[in-house]
Amino acid sequence: MAQTQRSRPILPLLALLIIGLVGADVVRRLIPDRKPDAPRPAADTTTMGGGTQPVLDTAAMSARRRARIRELIDDDSANSYLVPTIAAADSTVRRWPDDRINHPLHVAITRQSVDGFKEDFVANVAWAVGQWDGIIPVHLDTGADSASADIVVVWTRQLDSNRTGRTDLTWDRRGVIHHAVIVLATHSPDGRELNGARMSGLALHEIGHAIGLNHSPNRDDVLHPVAYATELSERDRRTARLLYQLPIGSIR
Repeated sequence: MAQTQRSRPILPLLALLIIGLVGADVVRRLIPDRKPDAPRPAADTTTMGGGTQPVLDTAAMSARRRARIRELIDDDSANSYLVPTIAAADSTVRRWPDDRINHPLHVAITRQSVDGFKEDFVANVAWAVGQWDGIIPVHLDTGADSASADIVVVWTRQLDSNRTGRTDLTWDRRGVIHHAVIVLATHSPDGRELNGARMSGLALHEIGHAIGLNHSPNRDDVLHPVAYATELSERDRRTARLLYQLPIGSIR
């Protein structure tokens, strides 16, 4: 009888303990587990195609780009004279800027009181400008005033160093051409007057320099050091087109 009376207070305590444990389990089930945050990509990675790949830094991308340009130039060496053109410019793609595609290069053909100068020479030079016009994406337009022209043609009786023509270019550090002056001689180095056909070929050659081309080793091209050709060759056209497809600047 005494044992029965001492055991009664324990039963309510056990019941409360069981209820508490059950309740705690229910609450735990209702609260979702927190998972650790997924690792974030590092600053020098990017996700492409479901995988994470390293991003090339600017210097590496630039180096690869220049290497690819060199490959393209070398691959076309048999069909153009782009290699000597760029080599002569200290391994730089040197040409008129892309923004000139939307407005023409203005060419001024001056008239001067120079011994041997003929009015027909103006037409010869204008014809040569027309031959290059349309080859590159920049339009060449004659009739400009010499003070505002991009390319100015002037005359002299003779030039030294066994030359009959010279082109002086002005460009910036990147290789962007800003101005050109073409000097044409009315006489050959041995003193003979040039005729119209010779002047046309000479003008073709110097205008090629004015748009950024350098000498070709092939005498069939108008950019051969000695101007034999009087018509643009396919190599002349191809070299000019390729030059204006490449980005301006060093390819080293």
